[in-house]
Amino acid sequence: MRKIDTFSAHSLKILDKNLDEFKNKFIYNLALFKKDPRATLGQKFHSLICYFINDFDVSNVIKELDEKEQIIWKNLENILKDKKSNFIHTEYPFLIKDILNGWNYYLTGRYDAIYKEDDEYIIYDWKTLNLPKNPEDDLQSVVYLYCASKIFNSEKIKMRYLSIEKLDFIDVEFVGAQKYKNRIDEIILKLKDCD
Repeated sequence: MRKIDTFSAHSLKILDKNLDEFKNKFIYNLALFKKDPRATLGQKFHSLICYFINDFDVSNVIKELDEKEQIIWKNLENILKDKKSNFIHTEYPFLIKDILNGWNYYLTGRYDAIYKEDDEYIIYDWKTLNLPKNPEDDLQSVVYLYCASKIFNSEKIKMRYLSIEKLDFIDVEFVGAQKYKNRIDEIILKLKDCD
């Protein structure tokens, strides 16, 4: 069996839920991918937001949006335009090395955007589907906040899930690196019997 040492929030969610599904998808590469049309919408808006925040000309991209998407964009643009100068990164990839019982593992992901105001970092995550029901316990929050605390060497961090269509948002305040690490390690330990 192929050893795995790199985990995303998504792979940890699957591992936490079902060890066999995790092994099939991430160890044996047996996953079947279903294309969700909402994923296409999400990709389109992720790119558009990134270009807009980074001051690229987005006029040609906006012309390609259908009528409903243009309304969504106009509302979103109104929220983002006054905040643009505080975004310090968009589509920011990370790879954080950690250790569990003498074994090195890595946490990986990509922040949609990082916003900084005074000395607080806000990790933005654009959502086209629903906002998380229990965002404080969601593994994306756990992994992203934990890794951000390592990257920025700070605990003045929060995660903001923003619904692209509804313009609702939920903030998750940082509660402690050790709490997050314990949760991540607890899930990774489910692999200990997979030899």
